[in-house]
Amino acid sequence: MAKENLNKRLADLEKSRELIYGSFSSNMKKIAKVWSVILGSDIPAYKVALCYAAAKIVRASNNYKEDSYDDALAYLCEANELQKPITENWMEGYKKWKSKK
Repeated sequence: MAKENLNKRLADLEKSRELIYGSFSSNMKKIAKVWSVILGSDIPAYKVALCYAAAKIVRASNNYKEDSYDDALAYLCEANELQKPITENWMEGYKKWKSKK
């Protein structure tokens, strides 16, 4: 896969998918709720995105298709964006708790 214009390709992919399927973040949260019921355990939205990335990686390992790599990267980028605030909020809470001791 060419590294040139990767950010543009990922942005274009995100826009086109959002027009077809709706908000990525919202969809991952909805899927997480359904998977949580099925699996009997809370699944955060970022883990849904990580699982989708893993599926794309498995596909890419069987047959080359640039779209599989683009999709896997897009899912990883989105997983990062979904997980980052959770981690940052947890760290802030931990720092406040620690400073009170």
